[in-house]
Amino acid sequence: MRFYTFDNILIAFTEKQDLNQREEKNRLPLKNHLNVDTIHIPNQKHSNKVVKIEEDLTQECDGIYTDKKNTAIGVLTADCIPIVLFNSKELAVIHAGWRGLFDGIIENGFSLFKDKNVKAFIGACIRGCCYEVDKQFVNDLNISDKFYKIYNDKPYLDLVAVAISILKKLSVKDIYDIGECTKCSGKFFSYRNGDFESRILTAAVIKE
Repeated sequence: MRFYTFDNILIAFTEKQDLNQREEKNRLPLKNHLNVDTIHIPNQKHSNKVVKIEEDLTQECDGIYTDKKNTAIGVLTADCIPIVLFNSKELAVIHAGWRGLFDGIIENGFSLFKDKNVKAFIGACIRGCCYEVDKQFVNDLNISDKFYKIYNDKPYLDLVAVAISILKKLSVKDIYDIGECTKCSGKFFSYRNGDFESRILTAAVIKE
């Protein structure tokens, strides 16, 4: 389990050693560190929808926004990108798979912020070193060649580079990327490594 503090914003994420975070009982150490009773998690379906915490969190969505203090929000991932958008008074945590990323989930989360002076945190996810895709996939999505490299005649897509490009277009200047790959680091659950049911949890909270 790791923790990062940005002024009054506390961000934390689990590792494989912290067990499967789909199971509520395994979240207790993280909740204790964040000093909260609950971590609100969206009903993730690889959508581009980000909802406010006051809304119905059982609806299909892949991100939550809040401006409430001491209210933890988070997402479950096992290769997709966990992204935290924040300023001193607002916070959104987003689950960005390739579908959501190319369908505008970052833009949708950013649009909920009243103060557009937003920073971003990018957690552990599959990286360009390991994310092999088909050439047809690249062509169908019309992905720029600056976002992938060819190894052994196979494209390897860098979704983090795509995310950072989107953030910069939104004028997000401060982007903190931990730079770790879920597939090859061995520290995290990875769908590409066969961890089909297990997830890590990335959560954040606005402290007093």
